Amino acid sequence: MLVDITSRKQSEERVMMLAGEVVHRANNLLAVVQATVRFTDAETVQELKETIHGRIHALGHAHALLAQSRWSGAELTKIVEDELAPYRRGQHPRTRIGGPNLVLDPKAAQSMAMALHELTTNAAKYGALSTPGGKVEVEWRHGPNGRLVFRWAEAGGPTVKPPRRRGFGTSVIVGMIRDQLDGKVRFEWRKDGLVCEINLPAKKLERLPEISA
Repeated sequence: MLVDITSRKQSEERVMMLAGEVVHRANNLLAVVQATVRFTDAETVQELKETIHGRIHALGHAHALLAQSRWSGAELTKIVEDELAPYRRGQHPRTRIGGPNLVLDPKAAQSMAMALHELTTNAAKYGALSTPGGKVEVEWRHGPNGRLVFRWAEAGGPTVKPPRRRGFGTSVIVGMIRDQLDGKVRFEWRKDGLVCEINLPAKKLERLPEISA
């Protein structure tokens, strides 16, 4: 007697494929969380807890966006808008966002969400967003070889001086972008605000129709 088990074999193969994908995503998430903890330091236990909580919260936002796309990627515009939402409300928003509509792959989306969280937190504590008249301009474009050039520029905040040593926040940004994504980071401490430029390889993004926000 012959029995056709094709459908059963196909079902088993799908289960194995899904199980492998779950393991891959779990390992990727664990690597990001481990990097987050490794680059986190503070003067008190409470400050340490609050810092890690904020970073994990930003990572959670990125995962929510990835879940909506079934883990195919997350739109850079949405990542930026979600992080800066508290400063874009009212008749006089304190941020301006603009650039091509791009989708970052899952790993890049997570790392960019973390980097943006650090930039926003720093601006709210010490930079342009810590004073009523301060503003932040965020823009991105395609650079040479299809790379992503992302620029964060603050203005109207307290006088900024170059730090004598790399701070905890900048360590996270450099770690996430350079070590996790093979990207580049450049900081420029101008008198009226910090400028941060992030450069990512083309393989980390997918081009979609252009919009501006």
